[in-house]
Amino acid sequence: MSEDERTLVDKSESSSFEDLASAAAHEIEEAKLAEAAAAEKVKLDGKAPGPNEWQDLLGSGSILKKILKEGDESEGLRPQRSDICRISYEIRLRNGKHENMEKRDQVKIYLGDNEVLQGLDLALTLMYKGEICLLQIAPRFAYGDTGLNPGDSLGLVGEINSPKYEGPSIGPETWLEVKLELHDWEEEPEHETLTIAERMEIGIRRRCRGNWWYGRGETQLAVQLYRRALDVLDESEGGITEPTASGEVAQPSDALMALLDERMRVHNNMAAAQLRAGAYDAALQAVTRVLTCQPNNAKALYRKSRILTAMGRNSEALQAARAAAAAAPEDTGVRKELQKCEQKANRDKSVERKLAKRMLGTGGQGKASPEKKPGRAKMLVWGSLLLSLLVGVASVLAYRYKNQPQ
Repeated sequence: MSEDERTLVDKSESSSFEDLASAAAHEIEEAKLAEAAAAEKVKLDGKAPGPNEWQDLLGSGSILKKILKEGDESEGLRPQRSDICRISYEIRLRNGKHENMEKRDQVKIYLGDNEVLQGLDLALTLMYKGEICLLQIAPRFAYGDTGLNPGDSLGLVGEINSPKYEGPSIGPETWLEVKLELHDWEEEPEHETLTIAERMEIGIRRRCRGNWWYGRGETQLAVQLYRRALDVLDESEGGITEPTASGEVAQPSDALMALLDERMRVHNNMAAAQLRAGAYDAALQAVTRVLTCQPNNAKALYRKSRILTAMGRNSEALQAARAAAAAAPEDTGVRKELQKCEQKANRDKSVERKLAKRMLGTGGQGKASPEKKPGRAKMLVWGSLLLSLLVGVASVLAYRYKNQPQ
């Protein structure tokens, strides 16, 4: 079942959110600094690492590299982020007990897009053309805390319906060993030079890879892929609204409308990822872009309701939920969302009525309580005190009367 055919319901949880592109750039910079430090050590010691020695790429032991075949260093060039690299790789468990888990030959990837595992992405930035190396990759840069189980999607680059993993379960502490070869690379072409069909192909590829990361709970990686997809799916200058010579708006072609639909699909998916990451303002902006073009988009209305609820804007969330139910009356997820919003609205109204009664002095708690008659015990106490006072006064008067001069 494709992403579009699934129910509109998706899980949501709050977590920190950051620009992953900046984080990845920082890790690449760390790798280059570690390499520079290693090179300086070679100069001081006068001994370069041998062909069978492991290099610590990040200085933290998370990615180890052993060169099997030297690359072409004559020009000192290495691929940069967004370059299109042609690579081959084989992935297996580090203990070597099992055969290759994943093998790809002559595949093209956009460097920095995490179209392959993060460890491979980082290692490629430090490789030369024609180089072959062996990598040992920590779980953080491999399959992470989620691991990989039989039946899980491999999320292979360029394949919408990716094959399923059939090997042994990979736990969250599993290291990988990868044989990686960098054949060559080229710069990413300017988007304006691409045809609509080429843009669609790249955009769908990035959305599908983003969906794979989203399904694994890696919302930051998913958002990064969705952003990159939107970069290439943006229509050319003028786009759909470009006027004709007579001043009328030209009817867009089917291909251009398909490009717009794919762009809206990516915005919707990005909103889901940002909602899960707790970036509510960004998520609201994403669904707003969709609804500006497609006011009756049920998925966008549903997610808008979820976002507004998370922001505490319950009355607006109810309006969005009602609109989503009108657009997709048969969708069970939408109906449940509407029911939740109506329950919240009823609770809010009940609280408001109670507050109003207290402020206006109405209701049972606002009425003045009737005066209570003093109890029998209190009357006896006060009577005794009064009698004692009268006796004391009488005694004083009698004393003065006796001692008054005659």
